Amino acid sequence: MSHYPDLSPYSYDESPRAMLNVGWLHPKHGYATGVVDERVVQALVILSAAYENQMRGFHRCEFCDTDRVSVCGGPNGDTRVWLGSAEIRVKGEDGTIYAAPNLVIHYITAHRYCPPERFCRAAVEAAGIDALGPLSLVE
Repeated sequence: MSHYPDLSPYSYDESPRAMLNVGWLHPKHGYATGVVDERVVQALVILSAAYENQMRGFHRCEFCDTDRVSVCGGPNGDTRVWLGSAEIRVKGEDGTIYAAPNLVIHYITAHRYCPPERFCRAAVEAAGIDALGPLSLVE
């Protein structure tokens, strides 16, 4: 997968919308680690069923040898979503749109990736989850 620093301008694919990258990780580049509130993971799982920029193939995690990863996403948790083949896009309260590969869920849960706080807040808000207090803690 391509690497793009967090909060850099989105350029993976052509889009008429200005967006910022989140979670485009690669083993040759470091990334923020820490504790991410379970509400963020829950929100991303919910949002994963409304994927954008679906690809024909899929990307495996380059940090581990895990086989294809899937989650049961959507508001009711009844939609199987294969991670590594699409993007999750969320809009922050200030209008900023964030684009993350849906594999970001695996990066958070398996590799301690800690996305930027404002992306976490936007995801939780977009999924309709109560967001009191801090949502991530970078170590």
